[in-house]
Amino acid sequence: MIYPQIRCYHSNIMTQPYVFYILCKGENAGKPSLKPWPNSFAVICQNQQYFNFYFWLVYGLFKAGKFKVRLRGSIIPFINVDDVRDIIRELAPAVFPDWSKFQELVNTLDKIEKLKSNLAQQIIASENLQLHLLLRHFDGY
Repeated sequence: MIYPQIRCYHSNIMTQPYVFYILCKGENAGKPSLKPWPNSFAVICQNQQYFNFYFWLVYGLFKAGKFKVRLRGSIIPFINVDDVRDIIRELAPAVFPDWSKFQELVNTLDKIEKLKSNLAQQIIASENLQLHLLLRHFDGY
């Protein structure tokens, strides 16, 4: 198993192909993204297989609240790069041998996220329809 390089994000140096980002400040510290945030760490992987593995591992760790335990700071909570490295190095060897089972779990979670997004869009559309109907009704008065 090859561990990824994890470093602070700087917009002028990150042009490698297999990079994702981890938010390091705020209540969502530990959240992975394909697009960088100003306050994030860059995770640089060797190839597509490790990129997929580590991205979804971090996603799972974030959803499970594993980064919340390491938050510091009273005003704006944050995690540091050593905490992220430690968590990944601690849990990656245990998850990697069962990668196919983990992928099935991630696929199921992804489907649930899509359903939640769809439901949220339906709620917004129904609220807009209600507002439109009310405005149209009171337009004549």
